[in-house]
Amino acid sequence: MSKPKTPEDELPAVTRWPMIVVGFLVWLVTGAIGLVEIFLARQTVVRIYGHYSNDVNVGTLVGNVTVVVSAVIWLAYVVMAGETAMRRLNRRESWTMFAWAFAIELLILILYFIV
Repeated sequence: MSKPKTPEDELPAVTRWPMIVVGFLVWLVTGAIGLVEIFLARQTVVRIYGHYSNDVNVGTLVGNVTVVVSAVIWLAYVVMAGETAMRRLNRRESWTMFAWAFAIELLILILYFIV
C-alpha cells in the first residue's frame, strides 16, 4: 500500500526539458550497465560453479540459465524504469529507483571482482 503523495515528495520545480534529458540519460546509463552486468553475473556464477565441479555441460547450462534469468530481470527493469521515470520524473521515487539500480549494479561488479 503506497503512502499518499505530499508536496514534500516532489522535487523543486525546474524546467521540464532538462529534467527529461537527465532522466533519459540516467535511464540509458543504467540500462547499458545492466547489459554488462549480465555478462559479469554469468562469469561469476560459472566461476563459482567451476570451483566446486568439473562438469562442463552442466557449467554451460548454469551459465546459460543465468543469462536468461538476468536478461528477463534486466528487460523488466528497463521497461519499468522507463515508464516510471517519464511519469514521475519530478518526484523522489523515480530517482530513488535509479539509485537502487546503481547500488545493485555496483554490488554485482564488486562480487565479480571478489570471486
